[in-house]
Formats: sequence, C-alpha cells, structure tokens
Amino acid sequence: MYQKWLGVVIGWLLFHIGWVTCVGTDTSIRQVVNSLFTIGGVTISLYLIWQTQRRQTRRSFTYRLFLLLLFANAMLGLGECGQLLYLLQGRIRTESFDWIDLIFSLQILIYLIAFGYFLRNRRREVNLRVFLFDEFIILIVAGSLSWHYLVTPYLKANALLTIETILWLRYPIGDLLLLGGMIVLFFGLMKRGNGGSLLLILLAFHFQLLADLLYVVLERFDYPIPSSWLDPLWLATVMIVGLAAYRFDAEESFVSFDVARKWIDVLRLITPYVFLLILFVTMARQTISWNGLTIGLMIAIPLLISRQIRIVVDNQRLRENLEAKVEERTEALASAMEEMRHMAYHDALTGLPNRYLFARLFQDALYRAEASEGQVGLFFIDIDHFKEINDTYGHRVGDQLIIDVTARLQKKLSPNTVISRQGGDEFIVLLFDVEQESEVVQCGEHLVSLFRQPFHHGIIPLPVTASIGGAIYPTHAASRSDLIEQADLAMYEAKRRGKNQFFMHDSTVTKV
Repeated sequence: MYQKWLGVVIGWLLFHIGWVTCVGTDTSIRQVVNSLFTIGGVTISLYLIWQTQRRQTRRSFTYRLFLLLLFANAMLGLGECGQLLYLLQGRIRTESFDWIDLIFSLQILIYLIAFGYFLRNRRREVNLRVFLFDEFIILIVAGSLSWHYLVTPYLKANALLTIETILWLRYPIGDLLLLGGMIVLFFGLMKRGNGGSLLLILLAFHFQLLADLLYVVLERFDYPIPSSWLDPLWLATVMIVGLAAYRFDAEESFVSFDVARKWIDVLRLITPYVFLLILFVTMARQTISWNGLTIGLMIAIPLLISRQIRIVVDNQRLRENLEAKVEERTEALASAMEEMRHMAYHDALTGLPNRYLFARLFQDALYRAEASEGQVGLFFIDIDHFKEINDTYGHRVGDQLIIDVTARLQKKLSPNTVISRQGGDEFIVLLFDVEQESEVVQCGEHLVSLFRQPFHHGIIPLPVTASIGGAIYPTHAASRSDLIEQADLAMYEAKRRGKNQFFMHDSTVTKV
C-alpha cells in the first residue's frame, strides 16, 4: 500500500506543479483550482496520518502524537478552505492578520504542542546534540534572511510592535521552528526499521525551507511572480509528512537502512554549509564593496567551508572504521565467551554435555517425573575392548571411535534422550518422559543393536560392542546418585555375563 500512496502523492504534486506552471493563477477561477489542489493534497495527508493513528490504538504515546499531527494538518486544510470561501465570494483579504491567519497559527501551535509532548515523554531516550547543532545552523540562517528581508521592512512600516505584529511574525520564525521541532520529534522515534520515514521527514523539512527562502526573495525583490507559485512546495511538505507517517512502523521491524542512512548523512553534512554560504553571499552583497580583499574573501570562505566538509567526512569515515572494529572485536569477544561457556558445560572431544551439565538436566528430568508421577530411564554404557583398540591402533583412532559412537547415538536415539560422556569410553544416556517400563527395556535393546553395527578405521572393521546397564526412577532408586550407581552395577553385570548385551537392574543379582 505504501507504494500506491507514494504514486498518489507524486502524481498529485506533479499535477499541481503542472497547473501552476502551464495555466497559472492570474484569474479567480485559476486561483480556485489552485486552492482545490491544496485542499485535496491536505486531505490526502490527513487520511494517511489518520490511517497511521488508527494502527496505534494500543500505544497511547504514538496514538496521541499522530492525533496531534492530524489536528495540526486539519487546521491547515481549514485555513485553505477559508481562503477558498473568500475567492468564491469575490472578497479580498485586506487585513494584515485575520481569522484565516489565526487558523494557520493554530496549526503551528499544535505542532509545537506535539513536539513538547514528545520531549516530555521521550526526553531520556533521545540524544540529539549533534543533529540539533546542524539544524540550528539552518534555522538561524533561514531566520536571519527572513528577519532581514521580510520582518524588518514590516516593522519599519508598523511603528508599534502590536500583538497583531507578533502573531504575524509566526510565519518566518515559528514556521521554521516548528519544522525543526518536527524533525527532532520524528528523529527520536525513528530506528533502523523507520529509516525511510526519517528520510521523508528530512526531505519535507528542506522543501519547507526552500519555499520560505523563495518567498522571502519574491517579497524583497518584487519579482513579477505571485507567491501562489510556491503553493506546490508548501503542499509537498504537508503531503510528504503524511506519507512519512503512513510509512511509520511502531513495531520497528528490520529493513535495509544503508541507502536511507547514506542520504541522511549527505543531507545533514551538506545542508548547514550551503545555508551558511547563502548567508555569507547575501551579507557580502549588502555590506562589502568589490575590491581585491573582497575577491580574496569570496574565494577563501568557500574553500574554508569545503575544508570543513572534508574534515567532517574524514572524521565520519574514521568513526565508521572505529565502529566497525569495535563491532568486530565485540563479536569476537562474544564468540570467545560463547566458546568458553560451551567448554564449561560440554565434553571437549564430543561436544556432549559434561558431568556438570548432565547433572542439571538429570535433576530437571527427575523433578518433572515426580510432578507427573512418571518414570526416568538411565543407561550406563561401556565400550567393550576399547583398551585393545587404543593399544593396537593408537589414541588418535580411539578418539575418532568415540566421536563416531557419539554421532551414531545422536542420530539414532529418540528426541526424549540426553547423552553424556562421563570420560574415557563411558557414556550415560538419560531417557525422560517415560510412561511404561517396557519403553526403557526397548531403548536398552536398541542401544545394544547400535553397537553391533560395525565401526571402521578406514577399511579396517573395528571389533566394537558395548555392555549396557539400565535402571529406572523411581522403581530402582529414588535419587540421582543412587540411580547412576544402580545403572553402573547393572552394566558390570552385563560385562560379567559375556559383554555385548543390555542388562536391566535386578536387586536379586546386582547388590550394592
């Protein structure tokens, strides 16, 4: 759906630009159509924010936040409807500040309330010092140009600084501040999953600044171009904010952030210096006479700004390299810690649970059996003739045989088993969630059959069998240590009877 609405927003703005460029706004009818374009675009933005706000009903903070943005854009649409009403009635707005301006002022006020609401609720979660520094440079430059070219002439024409004048000043000053506040607000909410929304907000912010600066230029130099030609730029700001809100994902699910981050960094890096250069050029035109010193200054300042940008780029690259190395070292440390943790609980040769971990798993199985009045089977396994294999073929072959035995047990045994190597050629198998004693007997016979299948050293078959003793909790023992001891005694009875067999604990035969 986002792609669909992106197409709608782009199409609407292109049609609006086409109307203003090709048809113009020099007649009442054309001004009405232009106003309808603006109202329609605001309506689309309101719908997108409303859809986002509906998805946040279970999140009170974001729900109220988007509700404030909805009311703010509604004020803009209501003010534009007031201007349309004047056009339809053939009336002309003669007052410097009227009820329509008051409605537009309410939009700014609600935006600032939303900004304050965000800071009050998320002030501990947002660190925006560097970001705010860049944006304040932009705001100061744009505000200085607006003050010099727009506000100062107005104040000269109005001797008294009335409330009406103060309210009128909300356009060049308040408008810039609220957009900066919106950027801070959304920047605090955006995480990796919302990089696209942040990029859209930054784009809207710069559209607004461009429209403000062009308006100042048109007013100051009296170009024969109506300010209504800037309406598509202001509308683009509102519609892009709505689009960014629609894309907002409160779940912050992961999406690729590389492209968005790249463009965000470019915008943040270049924009403050561009605006600073604009302020310098404007100041130079107003106060400096052209001579050798002036020319040298005009060359030196851009070079100085270029050098500063290069320093920032180099610092950013060094920071990224440092972050990459820190992340690499952190991952290596985490991997080493995980390996150490694994070594602490697992056998080094086979990777099976060692005595300590097996004891914990064993005790958990006994607790569950006691709670459910179930049974637990335990098998003590000793590989027959393992010493002869070690003496004949060497310890390397003996270790490989242990690994092969482990692999076969893990592959052939059921999921409700835990295998542990106790050392040397001894294994213990725990069978949990047992309902009937016959299940333990079947598992013991299955274990013997696994060892009857040949193991090989290359093409040489190894004479490997196993003597296996079994015991059942709570039938044969009521504790972990006693059950292991009874299974061990049963294993020795299997060896005494000729090896290569399974023997279940029998109190009349195996005595402690």
